[in-house]
Amino acid sequence: MASDEGFDIRKILAAPTNTEYDAGPYITMGVVYGSDPDKTMSDVTIHRMVLEDKDTIGMYIMPGGRHIGHFQKQYEALNQPMPITINIGLDPAISIGTTFEPPTTPLGYNELWVAGALRQEPVQLVDGVAVDEVGIARSEFIIEAEILPHQTIQEDINTKTGKAMPEFPGYNGDANPAVNVVKVKAITHRKDRPIMQTTIGPSEEHVSMAGIPTEASILDLVDKAIPGKVTNVYNPPAGGGKLMSILQIHKETEADEGIQRQAAILALSAFKELKTVILVDDDVDIFDMNDVMWTLNTRFQGDQDILVLPGMRNHPLDPSERPEYDPKSIRFRGMSSKTILDGTVPFDLKADFVRAEFKEVANWEKYLK
Repeated sequence: MASDEGFDIRKILAAPTNTEYDAGPYITMGVVYGSDPDKTMSDVTIHRMVLEDKDTIGMYIMPGGRHIGHFQKQYEALNQPMPITINIGLDPAISIGTTFEPPTTPLGYNELWVAGALRQEPVQLVDGVAVDEVGIARSEFIIEAEILPHQTIQEDINTKTGKAMPEFPGYNGDANPAVNVVKVKAITHRKDRPIMQTTIGPSEEHVSMAGIPTEASILDLVDKAIPGKVTNVYNPPAGGGKLMSILQIHKETEADEGIQRQAAILALSAFKELKTVILVDDDVDIFDMNDVMWTLNTRFQGDQDILVLPGMRNHPLDPSERPEYDPKSIRFRGMSSKTILDGTVPFDLKADFVRAEFKEVANWEKYLK
């Protein structure tokens, strides 16, 4: 369906408005596909996108780290609109693959390659009908559009609530005063009853999509620098999949003491959105928050095992990261103190921290009779 007189995207997409403060109906699970002006590099990312009017979308491109934003700045330097497709209704491999980010997937790496590896077959693409860009085959909807150069719009221009939508930290995100203007050129969709795929910001689905790729990236990174010492990584829902990581540490000799803190610093330096790292031993179930908190109560002393790194960069959607909250270390919105909680037992004291080992129940089958 091409954009023409009478066209209204709000009547085609069942985009939800989740709270009374939302800036409007939002596309929350739209995979944006775009390329650089020379078509030498391409990328896919997920952004929050509000339907502003019949053919206009307000797209929030978070500063830094999003390659779609890098390409858009190149188009802007040429004073040209950037063609994109917004692909909705995709299989889980594509959704998970899309959420990988630098440094695991550097500029020029298209995360659909991750999706292809997960599926063990390439992700098929189709040419756009109205813009010079490709879409993802078998999407429920493909919105073909252009990001206009040097044009922004107030995200909540229609509601004036000051809020955007529920974000992954669990709060309603603040409306951005200047999101990118996206003009819709066409929509194609599955012929019979296309399904509008969406997700809620702080939901388990969202935080898992964010957390799984970050876990893999941290594990891969630290294992290259410190082989065999970090055996597993978990980004729990409590951190929205982004703000917190639990690192499982394996110490073999006294020479390994201290390596756990280097691993934490390495993770924090590579992933700027990471705010808190908890370090635990390899006898702790990192996927059980009760076990993790048990560690912080029995293998942890606050005056010895807390490391705070102030004045670092983090995710701007954390509402505590504002100068009014911490004027000493937060100069601008989106800065944060990073915290390392070291719940690993000092190697020379391991014998004093052996967990109770219960007897095996002999002939347990008889109790079933």
